[in-house]
Amino acid sequence: MNRDFLHIPPGMRDWLPGEAWRKRKLVNRLLKAISLWGYEEINTPLLEYYQVLLPGENLWEPDHLYKLTDRDGRILALRSEMTTPIARVVSSKLPERYPWRLMYGGEVFRYEAIQAGKLREFCQVGVELIGEKGPEADSEVLAIAIEALQAAGLKNFTISLGHTGVVKRILESFAADKTQFNQVRSLLLEKDFVGLGSCLLDAGMNREKVEELLGILTRQFTAAEVEQLPAGGSVAALEGLVDWPELAGVFAELQQTLKYLKQAGYERYIQVDLSTLRRQDYYTGMVFEIYTPGIGYTIGGGGRYDELLRYFGKDSAAVGFALGVERILISLLQDPEAAGTLDSPNQAPPVLVAGVDYAKVLERAQQYRRNGQRTLVQAAVDLTRPAAEERAQAQGAVLDWLEGEGSAAEEGDSTAEKGGNDADAGA
Repeated sequence: MNRDFLHIPPGMRDWLPGEAWRKRKLVNRLLKAISLWGYEEINTPLLEYYQVLLPGENLWEPDHLYKLTDRDGRILALRSEMTTPIARVVSSKLPERYPWRLMYGGEVFRYEAIQAGKLREFCQVGVELIGEKGPEADSEVLAIAIEALQAAGLKNFTISLGHTGVVKRILESFAADKTQFNQVRSLLLEKDFVGLGSCLLDAGMNREKVEELLGILTRQFTAAEVEQLPAGGSVAALEGLVDWPELAGVFAELQQTLKYLKQAGYERYIQVDLSTLRRQDYYTGMVFEIYTPGIGYTIGGGGRYDELLRYFGKDSAAVGFALGVERILISLLQDPEAAGTLDSPNQAPPVLVAGVDYAKVLERAQQYRRNGQRTLVQAAVDLTRPAAEERAQAQGAVLDWLEGEGSAAEEGDSTAEKGGNDADAGA
């Protein structure tokens, strides 16, 4: 036998019993928390036309799509995120009955470096709020993300809140030089501020200006600090950048968003980091990433993308986020306060209905299942009770042995009933 058949491609994984149960339970918890905000579930094909998915990719570097060609020669690709396919659906199939509040949970595929928690096939749960603009909508999706993570059992997480206005202003300075542009963008994504400083100096920016800029990008404001800024957004740390009128507008937007989050009691989860940048190019305003202690990568993120639907012929404001299910599972395992959150419940053991008469075994099993009891069956003309008992023990089940007419089971004296099984215990 070719032992290669026993392996799976790099970046994929099998979900074993118990693991698959915990993952499904987490997805259900997240979606239930989101649905309480009035969001409706949507799904899209795993396969899309390659051109459909391009807006979701970073156009300044090779894409991370899994591509294939169909029999008609058209290039297809596995979806690498959900926002772009949903934008296609909203633009082509849904009436302009805005706002649309949509949620999803599904697998996506991204060909990237493999690290712990960074698979090439992974599950995302998220929301898209289409047709609403302003801090009210931004604060809504942030609040939903917080409540979903709370429902999952996470206690310790931080949302790093930023705005594309600052980072895009930096990148505009290098728009004419693609090599420098890519380098600066990569350094910002990696938060390599030492490298960024060197790159800016090499590009001709004076040292004082570079130091002022890095001071802004490396400072993390608390929600309270941003809230206390003057209405114009001026603060001592920004004095060297007064020629950037975008900053006043950025801080004004963030102040209003944080005001709504404070009213909901969620400002403790927020820090403002103006260096925050998402991999996708379609973001146009507020952006955020979510971190937990001890994990060196995000467990989720999102932001405002008011121009994405134009790619599909519609013009509508939009904001959303995606949470990485596998990364949340890792976070739950590493968070002492969340220990046991997704442990399997203490279920009543299953019943093994066994006997020589297959019809009677099936009839008895159906009775158990109608009452919500997990039930296994085993029937054979040469089956013996000792063999059935051995099978029940191996399965962790309680035996209900049927011998035929007038058997102990039919008289209410079965092993399963003696064991005190609660027929209402669900699987």
